[in-house]
Amino acid sequence: MAPSRCHRLLLPTTMAPACLALVLVLLLALCAAPAPAHAARALTPGRAGAVTKAQQGGSNATAAAADEYLAPHNQARAAVGVPPLRWSADLASTAAAVVAQQQRQVGCAFVDMGGSPYGANQGWASYRARPAEVVASWVAQGRYYTHANNTCAPGRQCGTYTQVVWRRSAEVGCAQATCAAGATLTLCLYNPHGNVQGQSPY
Repeated sequence: MAPSRCHRLLLPTTMAPACLALVLVLLLALCAAPAPAHAARALTPGRAGAVTKAQQGGSNATAAAADEYLAPHNQARAAVGVPPLRWSADLASTAAAVVAQQQRQVGCAFVDMGGSPYGANQGWASYRARPAEVVASWVAQGRYYTHANNTCAPGRQCGTYTQVVWRRSAEVGCAQATCAAGATLTLCLYNPHGNVQGQSPY
C-alpha cells in the first residue's frame, strides 16, 4: 500500500433507499495532492454553513454525537479482533478547527493533512451525510483488502479501511462541516497514525 496517512472519499449524490453502504467514487489520494476540481466546482465558496457542536463531536458535544463516529469504528475493529478506539476531545477539537478553516477559505475542499502527526480519513458528500454513513463508507473499503498479503485488490484502494482498523491507533476525534447547498465535509483524526508502509494493520 502507498505510504500515505490521509485518505479521501467523495460520496455519491444519490443512494438507493435500501443501500446502507455508500459507493466509493473517489478513493485513496495522497494528502499533498490538490482537492479534486469536480468536488470544488460542486460547492459555492463563501456560502458554507456552520460547524455545529454536535457535528464537531468535541468537548461540548453530547456523548451520542461522539458515538455516531465511534460506534462504527469500533464495530469494524471488533470484527478483526483489535481493541476499541477511545474518543479524543482534543482530536475532535483539532478536526473541527480544520474543517471550519476549509469551510471558510476554500469552500469545503479536502484538507491537505500532509504535515500532520495524525492519521486522517476524509469524506465529502453533496448532501447532509450522517457521521455513521461516512464511517461506513470508509469501512466498506475492507472488501478490497486481503490481510494474508496486506494488499488491496488490483485497481482498488483500501487505505481508509486500514486506518479505521489499525491496531496501534488508540484514539480518534472527528468533525463535520456543513457546506454550501447542504454538502458536508467530514474529517477524522487518529492517534497514533496508521497506514505505516510495510506494516499490517492488525
